[in-house]
Amino acid sequence: MAKVTIGGRSYEVEVKGEVVVVDGHEFVVTMRDDAGYTTVKAGDQQYRVQLPKEDERVSGMTAQIDYRPVQIDWEGSLSATPLRPVRSAAASGPIAAPRTATKGGIVAQIAGRVLALKVKVGDVVKAGDVLLLLEAMKMENEIRARADGTVTALPVPEGGRVAEGDVLAVVE
Repeated sequence: MAKVTIGGRSYEVEVKGEVVVVDGHEFVVTMRDDAGYTTVKAGDQQYRVQLPKEDERVSGMTAQIDYRPVQIDWEGSLSATPLRPVRSAAASGPIAAPRTATKGGIVAQIAGRVLALKVKVGDVVKAGDVLLLLEAMKMENEIRARADGTVTALPVPEGGRVAEGDVLAVVE
């Protein structure tokens, strides 16, 4: 078990072969080497990851995730093998904790600003209901519930800015 901090967010991470447990939630993680970067798939999310050279992979390193520089720190053991991409579909250790580590979390697919919240914490929603409006690239995007449930969190207020991958709402 390790405490991993990625871009200022901390997670409890345990690697169990190709399953990575992040804050108690399990994700199947696969990695594929591409030209100059690694494609990491964690659950249903895919990331483009560039790591420092293997001998520079230490706590406090900076990696690029989806073209953004992110500092990665950790305490404890991530796996029996050092952090490095593998050429097979199996993962020997995580490159980055998935941003969907929040159970029921709905993440921003693009950076933007929350224009309007259409629900409040405690509201019961159905799959497809509009939760909020996200302005990105001068366009309004309706962010919808993926499943029936109750809104348990709306971490970004109206007018708040988000980066790609930030949690916009949690529906459980």
